[in-house]
Amino acid sequence: MTASTRSSGYYNRERETASPEGWRSYHDRQIKSLAEQAYKMAPAITDLFDRAGVKPADITSVDDLKLLPATTKTDLARLQAENPPFGGFLTVPVNQLKRIFMSPGPIYDPQGQTNEFWGWAEGFYASGFRPRDVVINTFGYQMTPAGLMFEESLLDIGCCVIPTGVGNSETQVKIMKDMGVTGFVGMASFLRKIGQTAIAEGLDPRKDLALEIGYVAAEILTDALRGEVEEMFGMRLRQGYGTADCGCLAYECSERNGMHFTSNAYIEILDPRTREVMGPGEPGEVVVTLFNSTYPLIRFATGDLSAFTTEACACGRTAPRLTKIMGRVDQVTKVKGMFVHPQQASAVIAKFPQVEKFQIVVTRVNEIDKLTFKLEMAQAPATGDPFYGEIAGAIQEGIKLRPELEIITPGTLTEKSELIVDERVWDQ
Repeated sequence: MTASTRSSGYYNRERETASPEGWRSYHDRQIKSLAEQAYKMAPAITDLFDRAGVKPADITSVDDLKLLPATTKTDLARLQAENPPFGGFLTVPVNQLKRIFMSPGPIYDPQGQTNEFWGWAEGFYASGFRPRDVVINTFGYQMTPAGLMFEESLLDIGCCVIPTGVGNSETQVKIMKDMGVTGFVGMASFLRKIGQTAIAEGLDPRKDLALEIGYVAAEILTDALRGEVEEMFGMRLRQGYGTADCGCLAYECSERNGMHFTSNAYIEILDPRTREVMGPGEPGEVVVTLFNSTYPLIRFATGDLSAFTTEACACGRTAPRLTKIMGRVDQVTKVKGMFVHPQQASAVIAKFPQVEKFQIVVTRVNEIDKLTFKLEMAQAPATGDPFYGEIAGAIQEGIKLRPELEIITPGTLTEKSELIVDERVWDQ
């Protein structure tokens, strides 16, 4: 397929190319309707409004959202624990859902019956995916929603999806070669590993594989990693941004100059402390009001820091664009596409009373995240002690990531030591 074919067209031309007045009218209508329905059907939203002294009739436009407080990811996990399974945000009976997932936190993620529930098709199309592409989807298909949420949007476009999931780079290479795979969905660091595996097998990824387009998410994409992968395969690599709670929130187009806001939500950038609405170029927390009648999250604070621009884009899409993801507001940290929650890690370590204190350190070596648990113990276990395997297994089961373990000298950590230290440096 030619580069111009992958760069032209829109998933929803009328909406994606709307005028500023058209966007404003669309968002106002969506927010007014959402407030009315959610207040009636979702007890958590009813409580949110009542505590703020706000009535649904008070919310008639995007400007009125400032009357409501933000709900953080920590709030969502707490509310779900207090009022399982969905904390009062669900507007339909559980048995009317299509699927239910669980993400680290733990947080339950519902999937309703509506078509294209997660909203990634708009981003896939803008990135260059087209009908009849054969796509390997390397996100996980167990428990967490990533694999299936991306698959359904690819199917909506008309792609053929091969659900390869995570790992097995040798098998991924064979599938790509045998099936003439043209598209990749997953993490850029894993795509690079697939390419390295192909080269080790004596293949030239540019000549022996048919990969043309890739869509990556769940980790920060540096210019260096993008350039290496595009050169390795002779392909186009674009990125998207979203969460398991909300689905797609922003996506790159062919111009690669920021990530356009989705049309499936209203996105604000707020000061993390004052909750003041920030303007173009001013960094703050990404806060989302999701146009989802099944799971209406209103002013959901993602914990991600970013900024946006309203400058025109040559692709013709008129939505503002996130410039880049700058990090996290809180101690929740994303590692290899998975969120690591301090309280969840603490719950795992609490099962091992011989550990007096611990600290999580995140580093990045050769564009691959590394998770290290530093453990303070009164007496260090001997080499070969089953403790190492037991605690590593418990951590992997609890937070879905395999850690490195490091025993440190007692007294190294103090009460003021941060629980999670992110030492990664991003070359943006």
